[in-house]
This record gives sequence, structure tokens and C-alpha cells, in this order.
Amino acid sequence: MSMEKLIELQEIDTKLKDLIDLLGDLPIKVNELNKQEESIKSTLEDNKARLKEIEVESHKREVLIAEINTKVNKLKDQLFLVTNNKQYDALMHEMDHMKDERSTFENEIISLLEEKEELTNSVVSMEADLGSLSSDLSTRREKLESVISESAEEKEILETKRSERIKDIDVKTISIYNRVFQARDALAVVNLSGNGCGGCGAHVPLQKVTEVRANSKIHRCDVCGRFLYSEKVSEN
Repeated sequence: MSMEKLIELQEIDTKLKDLIDLLGDLPIKVNELNKQEESIKSTLEDNKARLKEIEVESHKREVLIAEINTKVNKLKDQLFLVTNNKQYDALMHEMDHMKDERSTFENEIISLLEEKEELTNSVVSMEADLGSLSSDLSTRREKLESVISESAEEKEILETKRSERIKDIDVKTISIYNRVFQARDALAVVNLSGNGCGGCGAHVPLQKVTEVRANSKIHRCDVCGRFLYSEKVSEN
């Protein structure tokens, strides 16, 4: 088998890699933004649900406070009707207990109002972030779909060519090529650089250089394992 087929395979794989690199990390970014968007939406829903709960809980306590105020006022009226200290003390004790309850409910309302204010600010901020994020996502999705659409046809043609080219190369050589391709930054076939490997720069023995240039047989770099060829081989 001559080197031409391996050189052509490398050229095809380089173009395929370029297509993948064209997408870059865009698919990952879009996926991350999708997750971020879903997270914000979920938190927004939770916060809005909590705001509704706060309204209900605040209202309940306001009703209880109103009931206590009514009871306290009634007890105050009863104070004028008592005939002894024992009854007076009992009424005062009951009023103090109710005032303590009222104070507790009032403090709880204050806490709920503080939580409401904090949540409201958070909701406003997140809705703004969500709007910006959704806009960014829309732009990135459109770009991703456009790039994928543009490269799809070319990618299909290259993959067809690759399949056809592989048929002309023996299984053992393809196996070595694939391993080197994965291990050496997608570059398994390189041109000689003077008397050195065009991939790692290692010195290539003169006898091997002569044979590579003559295309008499396939050679690999002793250091990086890449397949070696001379530029004139690919021109023939």
C-alpha cells in the first residue's frame, strides 16, 4: 500500500475535525445555558409560590390580631365591672397573655414582610436575568442551528469519502492510524521537515529519509509514531 491513501485519509480527517472545531464549545454552552434557564425558572416558580404563602400567612395573623384586639377591648370593659382584686388580677393576667400572643403574631408579620421584600427583589432580578439569558440563548441556538445546517452536507460528503478511503487501507494500518490520530492531536500523517519528523521534530535516520522520499515503503517516526511522507509523494 502506498502513502497516498493515508495522506488522503489524513486530509479528510483534518477537514472533518475543522468542521467539529467550527462548532467549538457552542453546543456545550447552549446546553449549560439551557440548564441555567431551567434553574432560574424553577427558582422563580418557587419564590412566587412562597410569596403567595406569605400573603396567606400574613392575612391569617392579621385576622388573629384583630380577634385579640376585640377580646382585649372586651376585657378592658369588664375591668370596670369587677368587685374584687382577685377578679381584677385574673382579667389582667388574661389580657397580658393575649398581648403576648399579639406581640408574637406582630413579630411574625414583620418577619414575613421582610421575607416578602427580599423575595420580591429577587423575583424582579431573576426575571431580568431570565430575559437577558433567554435572548442570549435564542441567539446562540440560531447560530448553532445555522452552523450545523451549513456543515451537515459537507460533513456527510467527507464521511462518505472517508468510508471509501478506509476500504483501500488494510485493517492493521487503519488501527495504528486511529490510535496515533487520537494520541497525537488528530495528526497521524506528517510531511518530512528536512531530515526531521514534521510532527514532533525528531531526527529521522538518513536511510529512512531516503526511503520515505522514494515512497518505497511506509515508515513511521520512531519517537511519536506518526506516519511519514515526503511532500513530493502527495504531488505525484
